[in-house]
Amino acid sequence: MSSRYALPILLLAAFLSPIVVLLAGRAVKSNRNDMSEWLPASYEETAQLGWVRKRFAADQFVIISWNGCTVGDAVNGLADDPRIERLVRALRNARLPANGAAEGPACFDEVTTGRQALGALTSPPLSLSDAEARERLRGALIGPDGKQTCVLATLAKSTEHRLRDVVGRPTKGPLGLREAKLSPLYHALAQAGIRPDEVRLGGPPIDNVSIDEEGERTLVRLALLAGGFGAALAWWSLRSLQMTVVVFACGVACAGLSLAIVPLTGGAVDAILMSMPALVYVLAVSGAIHFINYYRLAAADNDLQRAVDHAVSHAWRPALLCSVTTAIGLASLATSDIVPICRFGLYSAAAVMATLAVLFVILPAIMRVWPWQPPVGSPDAASATAASSGPGGFWARYTHRIAQHRWLVIGGSLAAIVLLMAGLPRVSTTIDLLKLFSSDARLVADYRWFEEHLGRLVPMEVVVRFPGDVRQESLSTNATLAQLVRSQSFRERLHLVELIETSVLDRLGPGGDDLVGACISAATFAQSAPNDTMAAEGIERYVVAEELLKHRHRLIESGYLYEDAATGEELWRISLRVAAFHGIDHGQLVERLKGAVEPVLAAQRSSDNAVRALAARRDELPRGSRVAVICPSGADAWMKSLGSMLRGRRFEVAGVVKPIGALTEAEIDSLQSYDGAIVSGTLPADDQRRLNDAEIQVLATRDSQLAPADGSGVGVVYTGAVPIVYKAQRELLNSLIQSTWWSFATITPLMMFVCRSLAAGAIVMIPNTLPVLVVFGGMGWLGVPVDIGSMMAASIALGVAVDDTIHFLAWFREDLVRLGDRGAAVEAAYARSATPTLQAALINGLGLSVFATSSFTPTQRFGWLMLAILVAGVVAELVMLPAILFSPLGKAFERRRLKVIAAPVDHSAGDSETVRSA
Repeated sequence: MSSRYALPILLLAAFLSPIVVLLAGRAVKSNRNDMSEWLPASYEETAQLGWVRKRFAADQFVIISWNGCTVGDAVNGLADDPRIERLVRALRNARLPANGAAEGPACFDEVTTGRQALGALTSPPLSLSDAEARERLRGALIGPDGKQTCVLATLAKSTEHRLRDVVGRPTKGPLGLREAKLSPLYHALAQAGIRPDEVRLGGPPIDNVSIDEEGERTLVRLALLAGGFGAALAWWSLRSLQMTVVVFACGVACAGLSLAIVPLTGGAVDAILMSMPALVYVLAVSGAIHFINYYRLAAADNDLQRAVDHAVSHAWRPALLCSVTTAIGLASLATSDIVPICRFGLYSAAAVMATLAVLFVILPAIMRVWPWQPPVGSPDAASATAASSGPGGFWARYTHRIAQHRWLVIGGSLAAIVLLMAGLPRVSTTIDLLKLFSSDARLVADYRWFEEHLGRLVPMEVVVRFPGDVRQESLSTNATLAQLVRSQSFRERLHLVELIETSVLDRLGPGGDDLVGACISAATFAQSAPNDTMAAEGIERYVVAEELLKHRHRLIESGYLYEDAATGEELWRISLRVAAFHGIDHGQLVERLKGAVEPVLAAQRSSDNAVRALAARRDELPRGSRVAVICPSGADAWMKSLGSMLRGRRFEVAGVVKPIGALTEAEIDSLQSYDGAIVSGTLPADDQRRLNDAEIQVLATRDSQLAPADGSGVGVVYTGAVPIVYKAQRELLNSLIQSTWWSFATITPLMMFVCRSLAAGAIVMIPNTLPVLVVFGGMGWLGVPVDIGSMMAASIALGVAVDDTIHFLAWFREDLVRLGDRGAAVEAAYARSATPTLQAALINGLGLSVFATSSFTPTQRFGWLMLAILVAGVVAELVMLPAILFSPLGKAFERRRLKVIAAPVDHSAGDSETVRSA
């Protein structure tokens, strides 16, 4: 770069700086997190959640409570906490600030309290007793003590993408000089006389906003710590206040530029991406120090302008290769289907490459306009390195020992690699909302309070889908027998939903695995139909069925029943509340839920098949038929549900819980009086023959026609936070494998290019596998699950580890050409690169270790792992790589004596000259 361009470049940079600051600020303001959007829209789980949200309010609710938020014994509510009603009025009037309109949009569509729900259940047409009503709402809107309650506020559709504006915690201006800004939620709390420190908040919007706020706190904390570390390390390396300021400015510029890229591409940041500026800052500081060290060597001639040219010409190629390898490692994260990881990888890779413009355009311009004359004879690391690398120096003695024991070093290193590789199959993954935060976070404390005082909080939705032609009331008067057989009355459909709820609570509720606290559905707000006895028929059955149908619109208004006008489907929503601190894998939870629901659906299909078989025999609806249900394994959920459904269809049902082969002749004779049997599985040939001999027809089996081929039967959709997290958890492991292999597949050819040899490139990758294996093989052996932060470290590890290798090879190739002997070249390159390698590891390691101070767990884990990776990288670089080069494997590097990638020009005689860059 010519000197005449230096000042214009700096003026242009100064002109662009406010734009970069503006764009970076816009990026920070765009911070938004929604765990339901962590998977691509093309995924079935994401599509299902979107499908449900279009039809129901589903999981877009905020639950609000506090100590003393109780409903009294008085039915009229006079003994209730008066703040509840004040809060309800304030929330219903809550509006976002107007934007050119007379009044902003409403924040909440619906606000419900325990008292309101009790009133609906104790009033006609249900007219339940107060005790019965409280029992129905226990674990949802009423706590275990029957008094603790809450306020449930459902977000308006128009505000679902402005969660921070609606429910964010109070925020103050810079340095606390401006009054705290209250969101509509906190403004309503203030109007009701509820202090922020006493309120308890939960629900998916609160979860997502908490991640937003934690991400911003992480950004501020990391910015301060990374800035301080960067400045301190720059001072330690350069011993110059002037150069410390220059290095700090370059780091800040690169960090700001990394954020500015986001809005330029139309993107938005999230809590994971908030870690990017600190990462880029640390890498930029390291790169700037490397550049200045090249400059320092050439400045010994007192030609400062020439020193800049020297630094640029000798630093750009290894710096470019290092940036490319780091960017490749980051870009490999783009193979992940987890959106925040993919976004972090792409933007961070672009930001790392953008730092080259700062380091090789702006930094040289600064050095020309504001030249630095290194003090002559200053006691710096360069002189220390020179002393240690002489014939009797520490590095010379250490290198000699490596050469002597090269086979022991190689054997031990390979054994460690094999041992750590054996731990890789043990690697597991986890994505848990509450584990994203430290154990003392407010959100975690609130969740624990809710589970103790009110009930479970994590929402999961089960939607039962009834095709339009199943609805009996929609059939015409001349409906065919087949249509009548297939149809279900409104009462029968409601009863199926009740059976699913019962099965879920029996298996997963407090009496079972204790994973589900409450089930809320339309059945909660509907009259229970008499269904299990033959006596419950005639006038009573008809009156109940008509009453239910008459009040169907009220169930639709409750938000738990929906009629799809486009398809004619009737959708029944069952909202579950799952334990937040269950200690069970989300995949197991989803499978257990399916294990509770599927037997009921199987019973529904068995019932339909049995009715269809009897109707075909009689050519009419088989009311009053007698059916035996044979289930040798005992009265399970399938048998109980099937019996209840058949009784609801006016069948007389007998249950048999013995194997057919174990039935006596008298028992077989008694079964002959029934119109047929339904069995719980495929019959053995002997059992089938015995029933045939007794002329007992098998009407249906549990596993016959498990699902109609045309998909026209009753179906169930499982959705909510739990299935999304489960899918993301599975994809995390797939992404870890894909991105790591992608890094190897792209960086290995690059190293072959650097070494100008296929064999040498492959050999030099062996020690670079050590950092990855140390971390993830070790995590597998220790049983530590991989989370999002660990996943990001995996792919970055290889790119960062290769950086030191590139610098070492630059020296080695130059010394190999100069000395003509591989052993001597290794010793010379080692003497000149060992101290700079440690220095670079210290800069990057301590710089990235600030991530470990984050209260956002993925960022914290990322920091610790990066520190471990860099330490492992130093061991691989300073122990394993020289041993390989001393061994016969090093002959691969002698085959072609090509020009050096880059190495500083020696300005002093002998091999004692050292540099302060890696």
